[in-house]
Amino acid sequence: MWFGFVLLQLLPQFALSAPCPYRCVCDIRGSVKCTGDITDIPPLDPSTTFLLLLNDTNIKILKDRSFQPFSLLLRLMITHSTLDTIQPEAFHGAPQLRSLKLSSNALSVFPAKVFSEQSDLEQLQLDNNQIASVSSELFEAMVNLTELNLSKNRISRLDADVFRGLNNLIYLNLADNQLRNLPNNLFHNLLQLKSLVLSSNQLETLEKGSFDHLSNLLVLMLQKNHIQQIPPRLFWPLPSLLTLSMSANQLQDIPAETFYYLPKLTKLTLYKNPLTSLPYHLMGHMPRIQELYLYETNLSTLPWNLFANMTNLKALNLHFNNKLTSLPKNLFCCLPNLKKLSLKNNNLDELDPELFSNLGSLQVLMLNENKLESLPSAIFRNTSRLEKLDLNHNHLRYLPGDVFVHARVLKDLSLRGNKWNCDCSIMGIAEWIRGNPNLISDLDEVTCYEPYRLKNHQLQMLTHEELLCGVFQTTFMATGAITTVAPTLQTSTATSTTATNTAKETTTAATFPTSTSIRSPTTGHIYVKQGSGIDIDPAFYDTIVLDNGPEIVHNNYYNGWVYLWTVPSTGTYSGFMMALYIVLLVSGVVLIVASLYTLYRLHKVIWVLGKVSMGDNQRVMVRRVRSFKVKF
Repeated sequence: MWFGFVLLQLLPQFALSAPCPYRCVCDIRGSVKCTGDITDIPPLDPSTTFLLLLNDTNIKILKDRSFQPFSLLLRLMITHSTLDTIQPEAFHGAPQLRSLKLSSNALSVFPAKVFSEQSDLEQLQLDNNQIASVSSELFEAMVNLTELNLSKNRISRLDADVFRGLNNLIYLNLADNQLRNLPNNLFHNLLQLKSLVLSSNQLETLEKGSFDHLSNLLVLMLQKNHIQQIPPRLFWPLPSLLTLSMSANQLQDIPAETFYYLPKLTKLTLYKNPLTSLPYHLMGHMPRIQELYLYETNLSTLPWNLFANMTNLKALNLHFNNKLTSLPKNLFCCLPNLKKLSLKNNNLDELDPELFSNLGSLQVLMLNENKLESLPSAIFRNTSRLEKLDLNHNHLRYLPGDVFVHARVLKDLSLRGNKWNCDCSIMGIAEWIRGNPNLISDLDEVTCYEPYRLKNHQLQMLTHEELLCGVFQTTFMATGAITTVAPTLQTSTATSTTATNTAKETTTAATFPTSTSIRSPTTGHIYVKQGSGIDIDPAFYDTIVLDNGPEIVHNNYYNGWVYLWTVPSTGTYSGFMMALYIVLLVSGVVLIVASLYTLYRLHKVIWVLGKVSMGDNQRVMVRRVRSFKVKF
């Protein structure tokens, strides 16, 4: 008895341990996977095969009743093979099939009744083939089908009743085909449908009522088509919709109230449409929406109430709109839960001080690649949770020194690629940068753009002395006149008349604290007198600060006055002076060379004369010696 009991226990294992066909792998649980040079269904044990996977084979034809012997076969997959023909009764005799996957083959035509016995089939995947048309009878018997994938084929049209019997269908994928239009009642019988994918087709319009009766639909994908317009109220019958994608179409405008009655919507994409304007009444009550994508459009501005009904929005992508120049003050009025806001790559040149005042949960703000020249000092007043801020590649010239004071948890700030004007007004933000270097990700690239003498100088290294704050700076105007500015001094009433007269005579503007500090008796001169009540650094007499160009400057100190003369960088007089300078320079060089040559010639003559004189002396000495010898 004990032996019989053990034998009964081992019989299934003996049965399952039957030889596995060549190029197949058999699993004890009843799955078989075959690959390689196989041209027909391999001989398998029909009593133990529940799952059959034929991947990357050379099977070209499925013959009639090919699977009739496999009475227990529930799942069949033939993929990435050369399969191009299915005979009319290929699946007859296998009504028990629950899942059939024929993806990535060369199928182009299906016999109308080939699935007539597959009433229990739940999953059918025919994607990535060459199917051009689908008979209205093909899915007729599949009353229990829940998933149908026809994507990546060549289907250009569908009959209105092709899905008529699929009352239990939950997922339908028609993406990557060549559909140009859809019958308005094509989906009316799909009452249980939850996901409909129509992306990457050639749809130009959508018929009114196309999505009627799809009250259970959760996902609708319409992106990457050629849709130019949509009828009003198209999406109203979809109260359960969670995700709606209309991106990458040809929409120039959207009818008012289009997105009303979508209370459960969590994600909406409208990017890559040539939208020129949006109606004020566009978005209905969307308390659950979390993501909105509205970029790469032709919008120049937005309705102030566009996001007013999206109180739970967490990510707003409003970037790459190269015509977007302004944003309404109250645009972000009602987004208390927004965490990420992207406004990068727009054409914004200024922002309202109250624009972000209601974004108390904001953590990431992208403002890079705009044309912002400055920011209001209180713009981040209520963004106490801001952690990342990108301001790179704008036109920023100044920033208030306290602009980031309220961003107490800021961790990542980018400021590179701006046009910082490094005069005394930059010191506030420069000192803040110097005190918070760890917060700036591109610290070494935050450099002066102007004036020329400080170009590429790092803001964090700026000092009052370098900027000559409190010291008069001479700025050259286009006319060649001089503007003398003392940034830290205030203009007094006593000087206003004098400064005005000076401006009339020399096109200059100067502010000094006393009435005797500036005079202009002759055009082209500015005088600053010692003892005038201004504390002037003595270095001023030797150093002139040039802000706007390489004009020729000469200064003299005489009798308690500093005399400054300028020559404009352009014009006839400037050219004459430059030519004269060059002539004088060349003349000097010629004179130096001539002098050197003359010295050389003179030295040579002296050397010859010296040699001749030495020879004469020697001859005289010889005569004297000879005369001495004769006398001796």
